[in-house]
Order: sequence, then structure tokens, then C-alpha cells
Amino acid sequence: MAQTEKAEEILEKPHLTEEQAAQLVEGLYGFKVKSLQPLNSYDDLNFYVKVDGSAPWPHGYNLKVMNGTDSKNEDLIEAQNKLMAFLADRGFPVPRVVPNLQGRTMSLEQLLRKDNGSYSHNIVRLLTYIPGTIYHNVPVTHHLAYEAGAFLAKIHEALKDFSHPALHRPDFAWSLKSLPTLEKYLHCLQDTHHQEVNMEIIEAFREKVLPRMDELPQGVMHGDFNDLNVLVEEDPVTPGDYRGCGLLDYGDAIINPYVFDLAIALMYVMSVVKDQITFGGHVVAGFESVRALTPAEWDVLYYCVIARASQSYVLGHYTASIHPQNTEYLMVTAGSVWEFMDMWWGTSKEQVYKQWRDIQQSSLNQSE
Repeated sequence: MAQTEKAEEILEKPHLTEEQAAQLVEGLYGFKVKSLQPLNSYDDLNFYVKVDGSAPWPHGYNLKVMNGTDSKNEDLIEAQNKLMAFLADRGFPVPRVVPNLQGRTMSLEQLLRKDNGSYSHNIVRLLTYIPGTIYHNVPVTHHLAYEAGAFLAKIHEALKDFSHPALHRPDFAWSLKSLPTLEKYLHCLQDTHHQEVNMEIIEAFREKVLPRMDELPQGVMHGDFNDLNVLVEEDPVTPGDYRGCGLLDYGDAIINPYVFDLAIALMYVMSVVKDQITFGGHVVAGFESVRALTPAEWDVLYYCVIARASQSYVLGHYTASIHPQNTEYLMVTAGSVWEFMDMWWGTSKEQVYKQWRDIQQSSLNQSE
């Protein structure tokens, strides 16, 4: 997801041929490129790079060329680099930034624009490539949902010892704290009923969550723990079961209440399965196997989950309105998100939590 602070900012994707990308790798990092292939990305450019000869990382690299807007915020990118290094040093399977020949973790490069002959200025980084399969591409099971929740909680526990001033992002459009700003984008929803439901969600969040911010444990969080950013691998002991083996994309990292991160994970896990509340219960059970939620976190979690769904739905429609060429890409999940919102908002907090408590009790009984 884009790390741009304001939803209104227009992002210009950099232009780079595969040959030019290979030249960047060789010129900046001294590697001889063996192969290079583009990776999917919305507003940046990413290439999977394999190099000739002995390299310190055997799985290849990700050449990341950032869009010109985000390239202006070097402090934030440096914070993300340090965050990845912090987690990697503690054994978490996350990308590491490879220093270039000048010993720097990034460089600002002048690249020729595709259409008008002018130049853009883009930050270039080389990251270690983490092998694995994205969560989205494997059968989602209760076991995998539980593992995802536990993985997220372990990351939170580690990040209690990390901070960076650039991760205070008060104007970040994708921060749940910014939910009330969605009001100005509701006009992008064609369906009046959809506008009304999202307005109800915004008002509930304003009433139930924002006044309790000081009660919620907070610190640095990933900010976009979803089925496209979590990597999994098959368990060698139990074939057919998968476990987390990597976490990608730190562009939304921010200092916020940890329960916001759990809510984000829950929304994305639940919106792609049929038995949504049950799968959510297994995520929460996994999370609480590492760290119990506080009473205040339990009080707000229900509203935070639907808030993230609203954010995804409304900002997705707004972004499609200003980037019509990307409508198909942006709307790919809109249908499933609305179905989830309709289900969740029509189910009481008490009903959801009772089902989740039953799942947690069952998990505890099985572990005894």
C-alpha cells in the first residue's frame, strides 16, 4: 500500500525498462545481473533480481524504485529501513536493506520520464528477497489464522523496544485515527445506502474509540498486515499446514495503538473467507496466546475492525476516481469488503465476542 500521507496526493509511478533496472543494480551495487523480472506494484517499481557469482544472500534481491512523491520523505524511508533491520536482527524473517557501493541504504536517482522527456527523482533501494508463498495463495485454515495472530503479536512484543520520530504520522490517510476524514470522500460512493452505512461507522468510531486513545497500549506497528504482505511456508512436520515465514511492505508503519494493527489483520483475513467470524476468532486466539488484550482494547476492537473495512472501501473508491486507469486493480477487493461490512455491521459486538471466546476456550482445552 502507498505510504503517501494524504489521499489527495497524485502518485507518479516511475518509468524504468528492465535493461535500465539492471544497469542501476550493477552501477549502484556492483553486482552482475543474471536475471531480472518485474514484480506487481501499484505506485512503485519492483524487480526480482538474481545475480551472478557468489552473493551474500542466496535467494536474490528486490530492486525497489519509489514513486517521486514518497521519495521526498527520506526520513520516513530511513525509519522503515531501521525498522526492518531491527526485526531482522531479532530473528524475524523480514527483508534487509543492502548498502550500495557508497555504503548508503538508499540513493536518490534521476530517471527519465516516459512521455515528455523530463526527469523524475526517485529513491532506489535493494532489499533481500524473502522466499515464501503469500498467504493469499494458500488454503486458509483455522490453524493458519491462529498462526497469523500469534506472529503479529510476537512482532508487537519485539517492537516495544523500537521507535523513530518519523513514525509519528498524524496526517497519514491510512491511519485509523484519520477515519473521520473519510466524510469528505463519501460522495465517491454511488450507492446512497453505502454512504449512510459508512457515515454510521465513522460516527461510531468517533464516539467509541477516539475518546479512549490514551487507554490503549501503543507503539510502532506494521500498519498493513494483510494476506498479500504475509509470507507462509508449508510445515515440514505437518504437510498441508502452513506457518508464517515472512512479512513484507513497511510503507504503512506508524506509531499507533497496537489494537489497530490487530483490527487491520482481522479485517483482511475475514474478508476473504466464508466463515468470517470463526476465522477472526482463531486470529484473536493466536494473538492472545502471546499477549492478552486489555479490557480497553477489547472494548474498541469491534469498532476498529469495521473502521478499517470502511477505510479500505471508501479510499479505494476515491483513489479509483482520481486514477481511473487503475480502477480494475483498486476495485478487485471492493465487493468482498462490502460483503464483510454488511455482515459485521449487522452482527452485534456481543455476538461476535461470544463466538470468539468459545473458540479461545476450545483452543485452550486442546492445548492442555
